[in-house]
Amino acid sequence: MVSKKILWADDEISQLKPHILFLEKKGYEVTGVNSGEDAIEECKKNHDFDLILMDEMMTGLDGLSTISIIKKDWPDIPIVMITKNEEEWLMEEAIGAHISNYLTKPVNPSQILMVCKNIFDNKKIQTDKNIKSFIKYFNDITINSDNVKTIDEWYEVYSNICNWSINLADIEDKNIYNMLNDQKKTMNSKFCEFVISNYKKWINNDQEILDKPILSHNVFDDYLKPIISKKRKLIFIIIDCLRLDQWKMISKLFKNDFSIKEDFHLSILPTATPFARNAIFSGLLPNDLKDNYPDLWRRMYDENKLNGFEDIFFERQLLKNNFKEVKHKYIKISDFKSGKKFFNKINDYKNIDVLNIVVNFVDILGHSRSESKVLSELIPNENAYRKSIFNWFENSWLLDSISAFKNWENTEIVISSDHGNTSIDKPQLIKGDQSTSQGVRYKYGRNLRFEGKNTFKIDRPLDYNLPMFDINTEYIIAKDNTFFVYNNDYHKFVSMYKNTFQHGGISLDEMIVPLISLNKK
Repeated sequence: MVSKKILWADDEISQLKPHILFLEKKGYEVTGVNSGEDAIEECKKNHDFDLILMDEMMTGLDGLSTISIIKKDWPDIPIVMITKNEEEWLMEEAIGAHISNYLTKPVNPSQILMVCKNIFDNKKIQTDKNIKSFIKYFNDITINSDNVKTIDEWYEVYSNICNWSINLADIEDKNIYNMLNDQKKTMNSKFCEFVISNYKKWINNDQEILDKPILSHNVFDDYLKPIISKKRKLIFIIIDCLRLDQWKMISKLFKNDFSIKEDFHLSILPTATPFARNAIFSGLLPNDLKDNYPDLWRRMYDENKLNGFEDIFFERQLLKNNFKEVKHKYIKISDFKSGKKFFNKINDYKNIDVLNIVVNFVDILGHSRSESKVLSELIPNENAYRKSIFNWFENSWLLDSISAFKNWENTEIVISSDHGNTSIDKPQLIKGDQSTSQGVRYKYGRNLRFEGKNTFKIDRPLDYNLPMFDINTEYIIAKDNTFFVYNNDYHKFVSMYKNTFQHGGISLDEMIVPLISLNKK
């Protein structure tokens, strides 16, 4: 069993060593600090304390003030106040601060132990309550799943699934988590059909569609352009392959310093960087990009620089919108060294009006996991994947940079991604000629043949604003958790890719992308 973590704040903490040793012998992990200020710092460093023991009278920040600060940012951590004062007003203040219990000094180790046991039993009750809430939600969404008909309703469904995935990730009852996964699979299949039914209308601006989503190529006009028009400085951060559930984990790091506006956009198909990210920076769908910039498009594929001209595309998009005087900078960061270098020079960019930052870590982590047994063991499932990204972000140059941007005047930070990714486990045999593209979740080429129903085939690419590489080009895009495998070395590639995180297909995880605005509080 994992040890429960206790934070004990008392300005005479050294005198409580026997109490701490007693608790540690009972299996608890105790961190002792001697001030309210240190207690707050420990909470910032360690977000997973199970209980806080708080002395009422301390030098500097007193217990009640410390509790008030902690409860704002970590409302779910139970706190027990320990005091010499038995006056009624203090008890009322403590209760008003939502403490879980109240002890009067002197306290003996057995008293502390009893309080700890009661608190942790209460947490079990809370877990049980959480499970009951989920079951009610599960039943409701199961009954009403056929009534989800608009993109905004799908955003809500997926956001709820992400929240439950995080809240239920560490529960011991795996049956509940399996229920959630089954529900997600069901809703994912329905979402795929929703997309296939509407996608062509969305990209062709069919006037009958009233709830058209913001697609990749609309991000500039619908979200970035209004910020630039107000002559506000814009920091636009694209974290390649970031999913909504991963963002929800990361968002905890910003709640103290920023007001957060959470929105969404929908990645275009295929949900792959050469298509979706170029669309974001150019404001153009793939075939329009080919027609508008034929020379650059040819170079992209001839020189294998599929995302090598994003800076140029963005500059032309600025000029097209009469932002001739807007100073902009494009920076792509793929490793820790270049990230630290950027952070160390961050003040050099204060005179830039629009700073575009592309961060490749999450995408690299996902692809590396497919190729590394060590990473596969370290990141065995969705929960571990989320936590790995959170741990990276919490200690990254990127978080340091965003903290620095907070102090820049008249600045808005927008965080998004080009697409997400999804866990795949269902191989589908495919046949094609040598010109067929290499993607695991999508293919384009000639004479593509496959067996199975979990595939969206596009025979007429131009109808979907997808480029044709020759007169016979066609596309196939995987749905749900399917991935494409050739006959050659079939078992080798099934073993390599099964239960890995990939993108390019149609799924909730790949298509619904966070679009986040941060403003200094």
